[in-house]
Amino acid sequence: MNTQPILDTARTLLHAEARAIDAVADQLGADFVAAVQLVAACPGVIMTTGSGTSGTIARRLAHLLATCGMHAFFVHPADALHGPSAAVTSGDVLIALSKAGKSAEINHFARVTRERGGKVISLTWKPESELGALSDIVLTLPAAVDAEGEGVLPFGSTLAAGALCDAICLAVKNLRGFDLTTLTQTHPSGATAELVRR
Repeated sequence: MNTQPILDTARTLLHAEARAIDAVADQLGADFVAAVQLVAACPGVIMTTGSGTSGTIARRLAHLLATCGMHAFFVHPADALHGPSAAVTSGDVLIALSKAGKSAEINHFARVTRERGGKVISLTWKPESELGALSDIVLTLPAAVDAEGEGVLPFGSTLAAGALCDAICLAVKNLRGFDLTTLTQTHPSGATAELVRR
């Protein structure tokens, strides 16, 4: 069996995904700084939302922010339409992830957040989308189609969004002065606590 095509396909995809993440780093600017400052200064709750793979990354971001001492949690956009969006108050921040920016549930959640005095940060390929228009700050993700599985499957876009979320989390953690030694209390066992103790 000729295994070279398998390796070639995998390497081509991985290099394309790496370029997509590099593109995110290269385009960081004033909007990123504004988003970090908004999240760091949030006097209320930081909510994240998204559907599908974007939802998976949004859930991960909420976990990381909470790990770094912030009052953050994930809200599924479909659930938000059935009551939880009523919890939004002035001072809260919603971070919404949507590749195309046209998911009805996410956009409705963003609209309710704005109406109730919260702020909206969006991560999307389409800053001109409805979600972009509903956002206080739009962080545009590069539309790296070659990094998607066969141009369609959300591979590179997911990684790029995750990398941007990581950058947000680290920058916010630093601004808020979160002490990593706290992790020895909140991660009493496992590799995380061991790394902090070194």
